[in-house]
Amino acid sequence: MSNSNEQSLDQNQEKQLLEQYASVSGRKILSGQSDLSPKDHAMSEMISWCRRQGHIVVLHDGKILTNRPGSRLVQNCKIVMLNQGLEPGDVYPATQSLINILLENAEDPALLAEKKSLDEVSIQQKRLRMLVKEALEVGASDIHIEIREAVARIRFRKDGELYLHAEWLPKLARELVSVAFNKETDHAVTYFNPLVPQNASMPLEIDGMQVRLRLASLPAHQGFDVVMRLLAIAQEGTQTLEELGYRSSQVAMFKKAIHMPSGVVILAGPTGSGKTTTLASCMQLVNDHSKLYTIEDPVEKLIINATQVPVNTEHYDRSFASMARTTLRMDPDVLVLGEVRDEDTAEVVMRAAMTGHLVFSTVHANSAPAIVPRLADLGITYSLMATPGILLSLICQRLAPKLCEHCAKPLLSSGKYTAFIPRWKEVFGKEIEHLKVRGDNSKCPYCRGLGIAGRTVVAEIIWMDEIGRQFIQKQDILGWQQYLKENGWRTYQDHVLDIVKAGICDPFDAERLMGEISPAMALQTFNYNYV
Repeated sequence: MSNSNEQSLDQNQEKQLLEQYASVSGRKILSGQSDLSPKDHAMSEMISWCRRQGHIVVLHDGKILTNRPGSRLVQNCKIVMLNQGLEPGDVYPATQSLINILLENAEDPALLAEKKSLDEVSIQQKRLRMLVKEALEVGASDIHIEIREAVARIRFRKDGELYLHAEWLPKLARELVSVAFNKETDHAVTYFNPLVPQNASMPLEIDGMQVRLRLASLPAHQGFDVVMRLLAIAQEGTQTLEELGYRSSQVAMFKKAIHMPSGVVILAGPTGSGKTTTLASCMQLVNDHSKLYTIEDPVEKLIINATQVPVNTEHYDRSFASMARTTLRMDPDVLVLGEVRDEDTAEVVMRAAMTGHLVFSTVHANSAPAIVPRLADLGITYSLMATPGILLSLICQRLAPKLCEHCAKPLLSSGKYTAFIPRWKEVFGKEIEHLKVRGDNSKCPYCRGLGIAGRTVVAEIIWMDEIGRQFIQKQDILGWQQYLKENGWRTYQDHVLDIVKAGICDPFDAERLMGEISPAMALQTFNYNYV
């Protein structure tokens, strides 16, 4: 792509020119692919001419994007289009970076490769940063790059749901992924192989912000997938437990546990349920005079008052268990293990509690009571778990989507939910009038048509008391659950129903977390009449 004959503009001049045109025309400045349809691409008939100019691009529907909207370049473009029998569309102010991406993401067999390989790498590194920046701007947690023979789809996960961000040429996406693995990761591999699953972590600086990502690739039919998870932003503040969605009574139990001299607090939940974020919030409550170590794979949330230790599960001497044993010799007060995933780590957690340390960790379990049999599967005896001072608190959490308050609408006014209203009315009674559901405004600017705006924690917490330890000693988990409910304990399912009643969560989203909402869920025996 050659430069335009017109004098180059610096960033300040470009910004000023675009803002002036936007003010006069009433059109938004287009700065990233988030401002376009995912399927927008450059018009093939005009791509060679646009590349020679360098500061303009014509989209497939005739729209003209340029960072010089008031110059003769626009008139020249329209003349070229008319001479080819093409209909010029409206002119939109756009940044040079967006124009470059659209020009690069287009096939032109007649265009010769004029740049050196080093320059190509530089272009892809810039493109990678712009993609991550766009994900950050919309609050995405993951970037999914799905590369197939005909097309590469870029999808963002926001608030737990995927949506299409853009479609690229497969060649462009493959180059970006190769650069990410080969040039940008902490331990860059010598050659990215799409036929083999690979994992890596990657630090990036985006507009002065330090961002960290975790990369994973997986071969697929006719291509491969790469997922980039946005782990941490240095300037990002840690939310409080209340801001995450925990109730005041639950926060009080967290604080009680944090001020205990020793013992184990276990947090459970499925993958992606926010366990790491909750642990980071807990650590903000640790006394500044306490020595805090975290052992993680990889380090995700940055905690100011902690010494954060990364592990490498591929090396025995840097595993969770090995690093935990080493940390216990560093005079810790509080120890956080990212996950109890094997018998060695489980044994270290219990040993730390028995030797006077306060330990926080996570496991995969479907409820707070189910943590106990899960630990038993990892080799911890029921007798040890029933010992006073070992288990302090057991927690299980999920993340429930919160309705977009700008486009949510009353349940009773939504026709597509009519068939489910009788079943839900048996559970909610007159409160069904207060229930809300996702709106169908695909153009809602606040939620990008998803109908949700953020997620909130729904959780259950057990404080270990003497009677609870007796149930554990007898391995009577069902009896223990009955005892807990009789004494006012509330499950995360109860928490879900509460936020549905409050009009915060769509009943359909609630059912994805807890199963069908119906009278049958309150019965101790299955009633086939409700099926």
